[in-house]
Amino acid sequence: MAEYDLVIVGGGPAGLAAYIYAARARLKTLLIERLSPGGQVLVTDWVENYPGFPEGLSGAELVERFVAHAKAWGLEPLNQEVVALSLEGGWRRLHLSNGQTIRSRTVIVATGASPKKLGIPGEAQLTGKGVSYCATCDGPFFRDQVIAVVGGGNTAVQESLFLTKFVKKLYLLHRRDQLRATQN
Repeated sequence: MAEYDLVIVGGGPAGLAAYIYAARARLKTLLIERLSPGGQVLVTDWVENYPGFPEGLSGAELVERFVAHAKAWGLEPLNQEVVALSLEGGWRRLHLSNGQTIRSRTVIVATGASPKKLGIPGEAQLTGKGVSYCATCDGPFFRDQVIAVVGGGNTAVQESLFLTKFVKKLYLLHRRDQLRATQN
């Protein structure tokens, strides 16, 4: 059974940054990523709010730089899914979908977020090209446009309020007769 000082679960920006810091500290480190490193930024069409890149760059280019930086410190990600975590004395045991078990003294869970998708035609093809799941990330791209936000909970209402700083008009689409968002 493989043993590590640190296992990082998740290969988005936070997981990759954690890997770089751990590798620089000479910890025996493994990064486990279910898909490919990059996280949600990988499917972001254009990023113009990341420090150091005032001209902006595509999400794929930014991820390419993150991964190159981590590979310079020895990154060899394990493409598996962690299905369970258990404790055994001073060790954490990570159980993978392929049946493998890995032991580590420490685990960082950096699995990020997954947006709730509508599952409607065109949504996947237009994600990052007009369909967005992050008002803070993408609000400025919708400057002076007419847009719609789908949902009636706290997140949808908060994101809608934020977007009003940029857009000409905003429609809040909700399937119930009243919003579920709290009133404060």
